[in-house]
Amino acid sequence: MDPTQISVRPAVDHDAPRLAEIHIAAWRATYRGIMSDERLDGMSVERAASNWRQNIADPAKGIEHLLVAHDDLPVGFAILGPAPDDYAADTGQLHALNLHPDWWAQGLGSRLFTAFEQRLAALGYAWAFLWVAKGNERAISFYTKHGWLDDGGILEDAQFDPPIIELRHSRTFAPH
Repeated sequence: MDPTQISVRPAVDHDAPRLAEIHIAAWRATYRGIMSDERLDGMSVERAASNWRQNIADPAKGIEHLLVAHDDLPVGFAILGPAPDDYAADTGQLHALNLHPDWWAQGLGSRLFTAFEQRLAALGYAWAFLWVAKGNERAISFYTKHGWLDDGGILEDAQFDPPIIELRHSRTFAPH
């Protein structure tokens, strides 16, 4: 793949429909057997696009939306920013990282992940974490390959029925 065809940039309003498609396709490919089929099959591109527009236009404090594109076509996204208030102020979080399944294993996820890490470091975060669903071996392997290790944190995410067990992976960033 020609690296000059790959770009990472902030998401903008007109990206919302494509980001919704990516989000839903990635979740359906990743979470079958982890989340209920009813939840996955009930996801709506129109509803998700509306949510994306809202979140891009008026993000929560400190939240940034990055996307990776191939030849100007968005194929994945990352959502990053500060960790919740019960963590130290210099703690960042990867809130989401998804790549359209048609683009898996082609280096675009790694390119996006590197940009995400560089952005966290530029924002001054000393430590950052992400949550990954137990059983999502593809993601766990990806994060481990990039030096984000399971630190023993466990979360039961009750927004899903049945609840999903999530494992915390983290890494330290060198001070500037």
